[in-house]
Amino acid sequence: MSRFSYGFAALCVGVVMTCGLASAASLMITPVLLEAAAPQQGTIVTLQNRGSKPINGQVRIFAWRQSGGEDVLEPATQVVASPPIVSIRPGTDHAIRVIRLSQTPVVGEESYRVVIDELPDADERRNGVVAVALRYVIPAFFFEPARAQPRISWFIMRENGTRYLVAQNDGDRRARIAELMLGNKIVAGGLAGYVLGHSQRRWKIDSKIDPSARRVSAQSDLGAINDTATVREK
Repeated sequence: MSRFSYGFAALCVGVVMTCGLASAASLMITPVLLEAAAPQQGTIVTLQNRGSKPINGQVRIFAWRQSGGEDVLEPATQVVASPPIVSIRPGTDHAIRVIRLSQTPVVGEESYRVVIDELPDADERRNGVVAVALRYVIPAFFFEPARAQPRISWFIMRENGTRYLVAQNDGDRRARIAELMLGNKIVAGGLAGYVLGHSQRRWKIDSKIDPSARRVSAQSDLGAINDTATVREK
């Protein structure tokens, strides 16, 4: 099974949308965060063509975990997209079902990424026009409602001469982090990322940030974060 980091989206000209309404060119996608509470085994994402030409798309599902503080995606075997290939006429929409095949009950929360590629137009390629492929990456979660909410703690570590701010989540559910700051300096503006359940997510600390800074502030889907990071030597 292939293994690669979340940065795979940079391999093509594309976009990654994880909040609000995903849009680029003529393709609109909603919602941009999928959730299914057990025993629900599926959810739906809708692709809408607002342009004047047909849009062809490919939908793939990747299992999402975190290792070494980084996002890792692997092709999913227990969650599928139906249909995986679509052709959407102008002014119409198409519903994609994201289905969990496993009959084993969800424990805690399972995390996935739905990757939607807008495929280049074949006629434009033949006519010598440079066609830009767009990519949309949407988080999807299957979860057990009774499981514990996120429990986030923060620490600072050094690895190979680089300092990192690390969020450790000891809860069962993920936490969405935005506008992350250390002291009065920005570590990651906008959407900083997710910390999955029982996982760690780390961010590189700019060398210009005061080495003595310990105060962490951010926004999350559960409200404002104001905490103090500990220091761990490695």
